[in-house]
Amino acid sequence: MRYVSLFSGGGGLDLGFERAGWEPVVCVDNDPVACQTLSLNRPKWHVVCDDIRNFDARPFEGTDVVIGGPPCQGFSTAGKGDPADPRNFLWREYMRVVSEVRPRALVLENVSALTHRRNGDHLSGIMQELEKQGYTFAYGVLNAADYGVPQARRRLIVIGVLDGVASLPQPTTAGAWPTVWDAIGDLAGLPDDPDFSHVANRHAAHVVDRWRHLGPGETDPNYRRARLDPNRPSLTIRAGGGYGPSGNHLAGFHPPIHPTLPRQLTVREAARLQSFPDDWMLCGPKTIQGRQIGNAVPVNLGEAIGLHLAALLESQHAHETVLA
Repeated sequence: MRYVSLFSGGGGLDLGFERAGWEPVVCVDNDPVACQTLSLNRPKWHVVCDDIRNFDARPFEGTDVVIGGPPCQGFSTAGKGDPADPRNFLWREYMRVVSEVRPRALVLENVSALTHRRNGDHLSGIMQELEKQGYTFAYGVLNAADYGVPQARRRLIVIGVLDGVASLPQPTTAGAWPTVWDAIGDLAGLPDDPDFSHVANRHAAHVVDRWRHLGPGETDPNYRRARLDPNRPSLTIRAGGGYGPSGNHLAGFHPPIHPTLPRQLTVREAARLQSFPDDWMLCGPKTIQGRQIGNAVPVNLGEAIGLHLAALLESQHAHETVLA
């Protein structure tokens, strides 16, 4: 079972598909540091570091599946959400690749805000293009916590099938969500380790003092950042941003506050909450590592999608064999 990976980033969806038994024929991303991360961890993967608009997918015609999540900054409610952001239109490049590859199936991932009315033209455009190319499809907003991820992360998932009936994976951990402490409790007492991407931020004394007094789930109004509840799934891990005391949008990586310590999460803790394995090393400085993690599809969610898609295609193949 082989696939073409677009907008591969730090590799969350690819790791999930690998666990589900899939093999990438090519991974495409325009971020050179994310491409370094992919090549470092999987030297045998064919990684193309280039703008997708330059990518010729015709050599990969007939590959089973195309997967990927076009950039979502223009759709997201976390940032400015500019409807005119040119990245909003990269789904068209995704669909161009689909037209060149003609896969048996596809997976498209994006933020749940793509379903909002202001972004509806893009979602309807994706649906129209799928229908035009002959794909039946199912879509919905999935909560990663329902699939073994210690994080309440809602993402739009679209699954298309060329010959058959598309559907979404059923929850695997509904009602028994993994918690923050399940994922990161053993890291709290570890010293800083840059090679492990586990380096705590040094916050100002007055910030540390405020955060010492925050209870689980409470938000610091000055920075609009919450302390995680150790007994619940995490809040969404974002690629960057956040807000400062004056309401200004911050640059850099600003994850939630640790459930017991007066500091933000480290990159490794954030990676755990995205269900990345500890042996997945991240390239670049901390901010870029955080961006790779925050933009990723949680690995466990990717695995659930990969397993479901494999079952769909195997069932379709069995049905075609019986008819033959």
